[in-house]
Amino acid sequence: MRRNRRPIVVTGVVLAALGLVAGGYWGVSVLADQRLELWTAVFATATEEETAAQTAYDARMRNGVDVTARVGSVVATAEFGADAAPEATALRQSFEALDALDDAPPVEPDGEASVDSAEAGFRPPWELFADADTLSALARDAAGDRDALIAAAQAADDAQDAVDDAEASYFGAVATRGTNDIAANTLATKESQVALTRLIEQATDQSQSPSRDGAFLSSFVAAENALAASQASEAAELADPALAVRREIEDYARSLSSGTTLDFVWAPEVNGKGEGWYSGTAQTWTSDGGWAIITLNYGVEEYWGDDENARALVAHEVGHTQAYRDVCWPLFSGPTFHEDQEMWATAWSISLGFDTAGSGIEAYGRPSDEQIAVAGQCR
Repeated sequence: MRRNRRPIVVTGVVLAALGLVAGGYWGVSVLADQRLELWTAVFATATEEETAAQTAYDARMRNGVDVTARVGSVVATAEFGADAAPEATALRQSFEALDALDDAPPVEPDGEASVDSAEAGFRPPWELFADADTLSALARDAAGDRDALIAAAQAADDAQDAVDDAEASYFGAVATRGTNDIAANTLATKESQVALTRLIEQATDQSQSPSRDGAFLSSFVAAENALAASQASEAAELADPALAVRREIEDYARSLSSGTTLDFVWAPEVNGKGEGWYSGTAQTWTSDGGWAIITLNYGVEEYWGDDENARALVAHEVGHTQAYRDVCWPLFSGPTFHEDQEMWATAWSISLGFDTAGSGIEAYGRPSDEQIAVAGQCR
């Protein structure tokens, strides 16, 4: 019986050792499975977050395309290039910083990174550990890309905020310059002043920022130049003794206008009427304190001192401009005239004492005595 005991003991030791090895292998396999499962989940979360960050970054950059293009068109104009104001320098620098972000994407596309861990059947733990290590590296790369995209989107936000602020400051300075231009060019026509005023309003209204592009800046500078040219032209005409009669006619018309600002245009023909005729037109605007453009033909100037009809026609044209004054509108729009432009202007001229053909009687007929009396209340 003693002779058989030793093999039994050896066999038991071997079996125990094999059990230990199998148990250890099983434990390592479980650990490998768990590690792979962990990094698979971490990698999935990292890629989702990277995708979300990429989507947010792309949307942010798309939103900035219009701003970059619009402000870029401003910076590219000759008018902006000639502007040495500090606000122009600030806008140029902030735009260049924003534009540079478009040229340097934070993450280079590298396709879809993944590990094929779905192979069927048994896989040794060392393969599982290798896949887990690969997923760990990929997850870290994805997290780095996510952080880079988030930082780039924030940088784009900051850069656009800087451009927005600089753009508002720049056009605010442009508007101030335009306002000073109007104040300095008092002889310029009201039309040129109003044209620049509308652009000043656009330059200072932040809600109109999307319309302030290069074309807008060019229009603004053109309006400034037109204002200066009008000032020079009006000053030259005032100094020209050959135009003294025109100045007298214009002064007379303004004396009748009760504060309505009048611009004048002189032409050989007005409404097809030239030599041998008196002819005029009036265009009126109620904005900007009320103003009008009166156009007169040369005949009015030629016979101003000889024929009362020339004076009556000027009164008729001024009468058109008076209908829109607050005190006169109820009279013009009421039951006596029903906004009949020509009958009103004729009656208004007659109410000043010009009961003659030039008041409009020849062209439009004589208004009733009631109409003349009502128009005469407009003073």
